[in-house]
Amino acid sequence: MAVTENDTRFSHFADSLPQIVWMSDLYGSYTFLNRKWAEFTGLDERDALGMKWIHAVHPDEAQSVLKAWKQAVASGAQYEAELRLRSSKGSYSWFLCRALPERDAAGGIVGWSGTYTDIEAQKRTEETLRRTGEQHRLALEAAELGTWSINIGTRTVTWDAQACRLFGAPSDSLLGILVDSTYDNIHPDDRARVRSRVASAQSPGSDGHYCEEFRIIKPDGTTRWIRSDGHVTFAGEGANRHAVTMSGICVDATERRAAQEAQQLLTRELTHRVKNLFAITSGLVSMTARTARDPQQMADALRGRLAALSRAHEIVRPPLGPEYGPPRTATSFARLIEAIVAPYKQEGGDRIVVGGPEVEVAGNAITSLALVLHELTTNAAKYGCLSTPTGRLSVRWDVANDTVSLLWTETHGPGVTAPPSFEGFGHHLAQRSIGGQLGGTLEHDWRPEGLVVRMTLPLARLSHKAP
Repeated sequence: MAVTENDTRFSHFADSLPQIVWMSDLYGSYTFLNRKWAEFTGLDERDALGMKWIHAVHPDEAQSVLKAWKQAVASGAQYEAELRLRSSKGSYSWFLCRALPERDAAGGIVGWSGTYTDIEAQKRTEETLRRTGEQHRLALEAAELGTWSINIGTRTVTWDAQACRLFGAPSDSLLGILVDSTYDNIHPDDRARVRSRVASAQSPGSDGHYCEEFRIIKPDGTTRWIRSDGHVTFAGEGANRHAVTMSGICVDATERRAAQEAQQLLTRELTHRVKNLFAITSGLVSMTARTARDPQQMADALRGRLAALSRAHEIVRPPLGPEYGPPRTATSFARLIEAIVAPYKQEGGDRIVVGGPEVEVAGNAITSLALVLHELTTNAAKYGCLSTPTGRLSVRWDVANDTVSLLWTETHGPGVTAPPSFEGFGHHLAQRSIGGQLGGTLEHDWRPEGLVVRMTLPLARLSHKAP
C-alpha cells in the first residue's frame, strides 16, 4: 500500500512539471512517462514503453539517438542528446533529453530517470543568429571590411581574418595582441595622429565615435591607406564614467584615395585647359587677322585652324568612357606632333618644321606625350615663337640605344631675358607625364633667342612593350 501511494504521489508530481518525465529499467526500456508525453506526441504511454518511444523521434536522428542511449546504459554514464520529437499535429520540435542512472545502496544501477525539455524556441533563436551572422559575414566579405575589438582593460585588440589580411598581421592576431604593438604598423607620419584620435574617443567626456584614415606599412614594404570606423562602449555615470571596449571596422582605402587624387588632378587639368583654349583662340584670331587679305579668307583660315585645334584637343583629352568614342590605341611620333602644331601653321609657310625617324606611340603614352607637346605648343603660342608672325619652331628627334631624343627649338620670337620665376600647373603636369608616366627626362634651356627643350624617352615605354 505504501508503494502504491508513493507511486501515485510521484505520478502527480511528474505530471505537474513542464517537461516530459520518464523512467526506465536498468536495461534502458521505458517503464513510465508522464502526461506531458501524451499531450505533446498524441501517443498513449503504453505505445511508448519499452523501446517504442524511438518511433516518435525524427528519422534523421533515430538511429544515432538509439545508439547513444544504449552506450550510456552500458557504461552507466550520464546521457544527454538533442533530438526532434513528432507532435500530435505531425510537425517536429527540438528537445533536450537528459538522463541519470538510479543506484542502490551498493552503487549498482537499478534504473534510469530522465526528462525531455522543449528547446524549439532556443533552436530557432540559434538559427536566426546563425543566419544573421552568416549574412553579416557575407556582407563584410563583399565589402572587404575587417572587424576589430579592443579590450581597454587589458589593452589588447583582436582582429578578424580580413583585418589581419589588411594589416598583414599573423593569424594569431585573431586571439588578441597588445594594442601598442599595432601602432608599429602605422606610417610614422600618421602614428601620433592615430594615437591621439583613439585616446580622444576613449576619454570619459567623448561621444565614443572614432573615424580615421591612415597609412600602414605591410611586412612586404608596401604602403596602403586604411579607413577605420569604431565606437567606444562606456560604463558608469558622471565622474565614474570610463571606457570599457572599443570596436569597429576597417577597409582598404588606397584605391579610393588614388581615385580622388586623380579626380582632383583631372579637375585642375581641365581648368588649366579651358583657360589655355581661350588664350589660344585669341592668339589664332590675331595671327590669322595679320595674314588674311579679306574677311572671307580670314574666316576660312580661322575655321581650319580651329578645326585643327579641336583635333589636337581630342588627342590630349583624358579617357572619359565609351560614349565619347573608342580610345586611341596607336599612332606615330610625327602624326602626333603634326596634329598638335597644325593650328599654328601658315599656308605655304615654313615657320614650323617637324622631322625625325618613324616611331610608334601606343596606349597611355599617346595621352602623356600629347599633353606635354600640347603644353609646349600652347606656351609658344601665348608667350613664345608662335606668338609673333616671324617666330620659328623646330621639332626634331632621333633614336639611339632604344631611346628617343627630341629637341624642341624656338627662335625669332620674343626675346627671353630670364627663366620664368613661377612654375605653374602646366610645368608640373609635363614633368609628371615625362618623368613619372613615361620614365624619361625633360629639360628647359631658356636662351635669349628662345626656349630649347630636350626630352628623352625610353622607346619601350612609348610602344607599350615595357614589362
